[in-house]
Amino acid sequence: MWSILKGEWRKLRRCQILLVGIVALALCPVVQYGTQLIINPEMRDQNFDFVKLFANVIWGNTQIFLPISLVMIGGWLIDRENTNDTMKNLLTVPVSYPKLLGGKLIVTIFLSILFGIYSVAITVLTGTLAGLDGFSADVLLRQGAQVVAAAFNTSLVCMPMILIFGQMRGAYLGGSLLTFFLGYCILFFKSGFLLSAYPFSAALILAGFDMQEYNGATQAPSVLLAVAGIAAVLVLTMAILLLSRPSKKAGNNKKKKVKKGRGRRRVG
Repeated sequence: MWSILKGEWRKLRRCQILLVGIVALALCPVVQYGTQLIINPEMRDQNFDFVKLFANVIWGNTQIFLPISLVMIGGWLIDRENTNDTMKNLLTVPVSYPKLLGGKLIVTIFLSILFGIYSVAITVLTGTLAGLDGFSADVLLRQGAQVVAAAFNTSLVCMPMILIFGQMRGAYLGGSLLTFFLGYCILFFKSGFLLSAYPFSAALILAGFDMQEYNGATQAPSVLLAVAGIAAVLVLTMAILLLSRPSKKAGNNKKKKVKKGRGRRRVG
């Protein structure tokens, strides 16, 4: 497994698709702060500070930017093996196909943590350049930990979509758009079962995000339901992994036998 992880990480580092996540997460704090500048002064939050910028970044990352980036990158990691016709070579290694896919998921999860750390740095830079108040070591540690935790939880939520659309040739772009829609839907769940159990909402709740203050939730979310929501996603991911099989084209790596013809007889 360690060899698989190292190999996948080397592939990812050389590819430009990483720019999708880098640019998207750099835009998030800029967009969140820019929104405060363009809305009507009556609606503008006059007490917008570092804490609120971090909260808006956590919300934006989980709702839009991370779902698009992670499904696109994770799906591409799987899709490229079929597109480049390299899956048949990988299958000659004595590693099961589910284990191979699992390695790609682990790399994507690790990437989400790096994206979370990167997002913290960009948020601090944006807030500093904007001259926001309220920055301190305590805010950095507390809010920064929430950003990274939410990124990790979001990667878990995205795993079924990565597996499904990554194994459908060329479908990972459509999968990222569908995941964006699913992430955006957390805006509509402000009470009841889905407030806590909906996977993207659960990702925020388990990161310690205040849904009542920033989502306008009309009741306190349930941590137990949030855990159940994430657990259901993990069970679904395991089921998809175990049921996944390589395509017939990729699995057909047997060399064709070439018949040897008889040579011409030498005419004496």
